[in-house]
Amino acid sequence: MKRDLDLIRQIMLTLEEKMEYGKNFKSAQLIEVMQDKTLSAEKLAYHIGLLVESDFIKAKEHKYYGDEPIDYLINTITSQGQDFIDTIRQDTTWNKIKEKAYDIGGFSLSLLVDIGKEYLKKQIGS
Repeated sequence: MKRDLDLIRQIMLTLEEKMEYGKNFKSAQLIEVMQDKTLSAEKLAYHIGLLVESDFIKAKEHKYYGDEPIDYLINTITSQGQDFIDTIRQDTTWNKIKEKAYDIGGFSLSLLVDIGKEYLKKQIGS
């Protein structure tokens, strides 16, 4: 499965808006909240897993039995995740970050944050 940067951005912005302090948020709720009828539970779980691996969120895997998809109980957005959100919040900034990342040809989620910070620094300086 390919990593979908726009989905990652959408997940993070949705979590920031909808999560309440001290309450777990089930990843399965994201499909409902984001109102994306084309998003599969498997694709969502894969991307939540990437966000956990990148230390953008803290979550516990909640496995189902049989053919049901993996769900996550999302505890919090980390400081690194907040930095990511602050970097990608504006559409114009997000599009510039993606453009630069694709020009490079390879990137990690943390590199996206670095690209975003550099872009924002240039915006402040101009």
